[in-house]
Amino acid sequence: MGIAGRIAELSAGKAFKYAEVSASIRAIKSTMLGRDGYDRLLASSGSSECMSILRDQGYFGGVTTTGETYDQPSSWQALLDAKITAIIEKLVRLSPTECGRLLEAFSSQYRLEVLKAGLRVIAEREQDGSESSIEELGSGTDMLRSLGESRNVELLAQYAHAERLQGDLNSALAEKKPLPLLEAMVDRYALTRMGVAADMRDSADRQVARALIGGQIDMLNLLLVLRSKALRIAEAEIQQALIPVNHRLGETLMEAASAASVASALRAFVKTTYADQVSIFLDSYKEGDAFYPLDVSLHRRHAASCSAVFSGFPFSAGLPLAFAYLIAYEALDVRSILGGKYDGVPKDRIQDFLIL
Repeated sequence: MGIAGRIAELSAGKAFKYAEVSASIRAIKSTMLGRDGYDRLLASSGSSECMSILRDQGYFGGVTTTGETYDQPSSWQALLDAKITAIIEKLVRLSPTECGRLLEAFSSQYRLEVLKAGLRVIAEREQDGSESSIEELGSGTDMLRSLGESRNVELLAQYAHAERLQGDLNSALAEKKPLPLLEAMVDRYALTRMGVAADMRDSADRQVARALIGGQIDMLNLLLVLRSKALRIAEAEIQQALIPVNHRLGETLMEAASAASVASALRAFVKTTYADQVSIFLDSYKEGDAFYPLDVSLHRRHAASCSAVFSGFPFSAGLPLAFAYLIAYEALDVRSILGGKYDGVPKDRIQDFLIL
């Protein structure tokens, strides 16, 4: 069915809503950094110059934060979080009801990253007693740092609006579960809610939303299996931690979960649609290597899928959801550049971590 026929199927109110949100998305998308913007930030002398470039071009719009300066990692993350929250709230207001619920679920998932960051602080301190800063672990405020360092899971869960996870996380911490399993609990909670919100009545809405969410789930499950294998976590525990949605991994997911080693699991994943990304990583993999190159590669693939939505039918929930993913990826990239410049990391090393 062509675009004209598909539009004719939509109610007048829904068609108007999607036209409005589509126009808003394309206007906001035109302000994204793009390759030229990334190059300017990467060529800067340090994080202060990066922030000056971003502020001069109005990157943060009218977003402000209280009690923050703009020369520390905590302030960068606060500004980025506030910007994304403001954009998604605007898209929710403009979108049809079911699409709005999907975007709200995405926003909740984004907020849950602070809970995962707090869990990283707890795990890091319990492992070696280190005082790693919360900025290094992916979040941004003094409150979150203190919650993580005090091991206050109750307040962490409340801060992330995930009170239902509190009991399970406390039990997992008491049992000294490895960090990948703790993070997987949060991911399961977040993506389950996303999956429910994606079960929309309109087939076009449902199909695109499920494809984007399914791609993210495959990525998280694949990486969870590999990290668990590296830590020699039992197969039963891995299977219990997996997000219960198998998008395009098929039977290979269980094959990899039962593999004897990371290399064997990687060889299993080579048989999937993610073969290009996995093969490149496997070619140079040695036991004990970090998984971040594969992590970044898979995120780049997912980001490309999101970008591809813009060349398709514009009047569905796929476009707002794809854009939400893209602005979140850009925020992650901006933070990587700012953090890298702050720490004096070489330009080419920073580029290794960029998604868009």
